[in-house]
Amino acid sequence: MKISREGDGKKRLKLNIYMRRKLTIAFGVASAVLFALALYLVFLIRDNGESYQKQILQQQDYSSEVLPFRRGAITDRNGTVLAYSEEVFTLILDPSVILYSPKNDNAQPNRNATVQALTEVFGFDAADINRILDEKPDSQYIRYARLLTLEQKNAFLTLQEEYNTAEDAQGRALHSDEIRGVWFETEYKRTYPKGTLACTVQGFSGAEASEGHWGIEEYYNDYLSGVNGKRYSYMNQNGDMEDVRQSPENGKTVVTTIDWYIQSVAEEKVQEFIADNEYKNVGVVVMDPRTAEVLAMATDKCFDPNEPADMSHTYTEEAIQAMTEEELGEARNQMWRNFTISDANSPGSVCKTFTVAIGLEEAAVTPESMFVCDGGEDVNGVHIGCTETHGDLILEEGLWYSCNDVMMNIAARLSVPSILQYERNFGLGSQTGIDLPGEASGSIFTEDTMSAVDVATTSFGQGYAATMIQVAGAYCALINGGYYYRPHIVRQIVDENGGLVKKFEPELVKTVVTEEISSFLRTALYNTVESWSTARNGRIEGYKVGGKTSTAQKYPIEEERYLIAYMAFVPADDPQLLIFVEVDEPEHQGTTVSNEGAAKLEKAIMTELLPYLGIPKTGK
Repeated sequence: MKISREGDGKKRLKLNIYMRRKLTIAFGVASAVLFALALYLVFLIRDNGESYQKQILQQQDYSSEVLPFRRGAITDRNGTVLAYSEEVFTLILDPSVILYSPKNDNAQPNRNATVQALTEVFGFDAADINRILDEKPDSQYIRYARLLTLEQKNAFLTLQEEYNTAEDAQGRALHSDEIRGVWFETEYKRTYPKGTLACTVQGFSGAEASEGHWGIEEYYNDYLSGVNGKRYSYMNQNGDMEDVRQSPENGKTVVTTIDWYIQSVAEEKVQEFIADNEYKNVGVVVMDPRTAEVLAMATDKCFDPNEPADMSHTYTEEAIQAMTEEELGEARNQMWRNFTISDANSPGSVCKTFTVAIGLEEAAVTPESMFVCDGGEDVNGVHIGCTETHGDLILEEGLWYSCNDVMMNIAARLSVPSILQYERNFGLGSQTGIDLPGEASGSIFTEDTMSAVDVATTSFGQGYAATMIQVAGAYCALINGGYYYRPHIVRQIVDENGGLVKKFEPELVKTVVTEEISSFLRTALYNTVESWSTARNGRIEGYKVGGKTSTAQKYPIEEERYLIAYMAFVPADDPQLLIFVEVDEPEHQGTTVSNEGAAKLEKAIMTELLPYLGIPKTGK
């Protein structure tokens, strides 16, 4: 077939003409749009140019400096400062200024005077400064020294001013050179003026004093922290440099429930105790039972928050040297943690009071109920013994003699759901909510897991686990009329001017027993101390002391590890002070374990505190 080239050429010609027309139209439209935009910009700049120019110039940041916030202080309940942030300074070197030669001849006229001033005021090594200047001559910012005091900073600035402005008798500059290229940045150093006091309660802050770790420093970090400010310079629309300062927002002060004197007494007596005794952990909790305010928390572990990595307050140098890196890390964690809230153990006989309270509340027993202790009980084929064969006892005597048999008889009259509900009411099996990090929950049985044997052993404080703060908090409720308040360690937050930011009132969670039952328990525990029982080791002449001892077996039983404890309060008829002591895994011979040590430690602390608190003598 023959193809006509002439026809094909005409088609291409028509197509080219069509495309040229489309391109011409598109170009025209685009040109019109661009022209319109250009015209719009001309009018926009004409009408608003000065405003835009000002905004652009104002955004030209020529220099800036962060102004750090001051971390809030921590005080005891009476205002004694336990932690504060001290203003310190970082020295900055600017080699480009120090080495500047106006004639560009490398003469460096200001070098010697500046280096000499630095060595004179701060004692720096001149050779080291000169080395840095030679290695980084063009640098404008070298952080050379940190944590300088205000006195050191002012001494340097005074010397600099005097040197640079010195004149001879004719009023001419005395020196041809100047001290230049040195300036200071403000920062803060966290300081704990009482050293190791309340270290596991306070925790510590990092090197920049801006972030808290452990204790109150961590839990209340949001209040203690502030917001950094800024100082910067910029060129205004007239071409002049302007300085702007945005002040930092400093952190708030945390006022604790701690009394520094009570804390110091508790720590001192713990240190005296551990010097003469073998143990794993020792803890002391001091509370106001009327409000569940914590007045002191002391443990055998000790560190200085000013130097939190220093382990010498708790471990010997030989022990530290023998540790691997992993062991060192674990040892520090153990040193920083608070045993009184972070470790849960079977509390033992101090919790026999709980069993008596439940029995009375549930009307399973009365104060006149009689019991027979024949040395133990057989429960589902398991013999559970008592320390002795006490014979006939009334309810109160069951506490005097710390009789397991009486407690098992009470528990046998109670339902599992009621036992567990009361334990939860007492704050067992879950965190109390105390305002400290690292609180353990402890553990109690469930209806599905609690056997008859468990019911029996739970009655005398075995088989479940509780922290010291859980047990102490529950005791506060049992002796204060039956009111369970949430344990707490902070009273209020105030700003840097002393203005109230937030107040933490005692938080009533629930009523756990009646006033009548609470009164019975106070009397029974007072008589327990006055009886011949081991609780008598807590007697203090002239005072009505209520108390209860404890010796608990730790699991597994065959390892023969124990925990001893002593709970005491005073005055027994109107409790104002409660002290709880635990000694974890004390040294002992076989199965013979004495709780006398815990009672003596408690007594030593209470004897010191009674006159200080002004609690009058009302007893024998």
